[in-house]
Amino acid sequence: MEFWQQHPHAKNPLLRWINVVSNAKWRRWHDIKQTFNTADLVHIGNERYVIFNISGNKYRLVTAIDYMGRLVVIRVALTHEDYDKEGWKNKL
Repeated sequence: MEFWQQHPHAKNPLLRWINVVSNAKWRRWHDIKQTFNTADLVHIGNERYVIFNISGNKYRLVTAIDYMGRLVVIRVALTHEDYDKEGWKNKL
């Protein structure tokens, strides 16, 4: 909510993403790609993150996913411009 308060145009696309993710029954990376074909899997150190493109790639969500627990945690929400700067990696 904090993100869309700063970026009001992101609210509806993020709510749509939340709705899809809330109803997803992902068991592995392949399942995510079937739902969101533009998602990327990124390794940073020993951790794996799934990056979702939101609103035609205007925004990015960096998430950690626990498939067994069916839990998706948004680690950071960014504009595409901020994502490209890569300073977000220090926030993880």
